Amino acid sequence: MFIVPITKLEPSFSLEELRKTEDNQPSSGKKAFGSFLMEAIEEADQALQETSEMDTKLSLGETDDLHTVMIQAEQTAAAVEFTTQLTSKAVNAYNQIMGMQV
Repeated sequence: MFIVPITKLEPSFSLEELRKTEDNQPSSGKKAFGSFLMEAIEEADQALQETSEMDTKLSLGETDDLHTVMIQAEQTAAAVEFTTQLTSKAVNAYNQIMGMQV
């Protein structure tokens, strides 16, 4: 039986690259989590605004396309659910990290 020796692991990125991502300047195609979360929140907000506009048009009788309004409402619900789950997972991960003993 061959036992694989333990070798030094090389970091996937350097400290300088980490500082660049903290400044919201992604390096080599990597995105900072904060920018990803902000994009999700902005997309959910945009979807809520579009749904509100479509609901208003439908209630005023300016559009007869109930199908499109319902699709937009479901897309908005999915975007809000995704953003909520993403935020919840981030908070849970943060709490777990803060609970670790060093």
